[in-house]
Amino acid sequence: MTTASPALSRLPADPSLISLSYRHEHPLKAFEFDDTLEVWTVRARIDADILAEDVAAHGAADQETLDAIEDVAVGRMSFVRVRMFGPDDPFDAMDAYTGDVSRIGERVLDVGRSGFTRDFEEALAHPVGDLLVMDRVILEPAWRGFGLGPVLAGTAIRRLSQGCTAVACEPGSADGREMTEEQHHEAAAKLGRLWSTIGFEPFQDDVHILDCHLQRPQDLLAGRQEEFSVLCRSWRDRHRS
Repeated sequence: MTTASPALSRLPADPSLISLSYRHEHPLKAFEFDDTLEVWTVRARIDADILAEDVAAHGAADQETLDAIEDVAVGRMSFVRVRMFGPDDPFDAMDAYTGDVSRIGERVLDVGRSGFTRDFEEALAHPVGDLLVMDRVILEPAWRGFGLGPVLAGTAIRRLSQGCTAVACEPGSADGREMTEEQHHEAAAKLGRLWSTIGFEPFQDDVHILDCHLQRPQDLLAGRQEEFSVLCRSWRDRHRS
């Protein structure tokens, strides 16, 4: 998987300046499924102050130009942590959230016994813990095509999956584009291959899973991070020479 490309010139800024911010809110007094579902929003961006410092350090820019610099949006992700030992039935909680999350719940949860299905348990090395659902990963158009999706998602998963047995997703376009059924299947297949580069494997129907207790996802993420480092060096070589 290669990230260096002649198209580097269209990247809006130095990718090494990207940072991830994590946001989760909940009321002190839980309502409905607040104690069972944790919804996390992760934003990838370049902070305006950091970018201004970088511009000032590597080029001639007046103060007016530096003051006009704004945050650069790179992408956004959403994850849902399903607490398997909470006060609510985990499937009821997933079913009440969105149709996408509910479909994943139908594949991995045994509604009758409020736990994982036997097929799901047999697919995992150690099927004990919470479930993390990778619900959405959306990159801004200017940042697509450089291999950023897997490294951003994999890094966020590493932060959010502590205490989880697996991560589940249903690959598919999430940016609202209208597509035919054939285009949807093509997009799902392409994304399935993309997410396999950080350890997701097909499970049932369109659901893919990443086993949090295996070494392989960690090794794959290390590979994606090295590719990201190559991308950053290539960008600097192109723009700082």
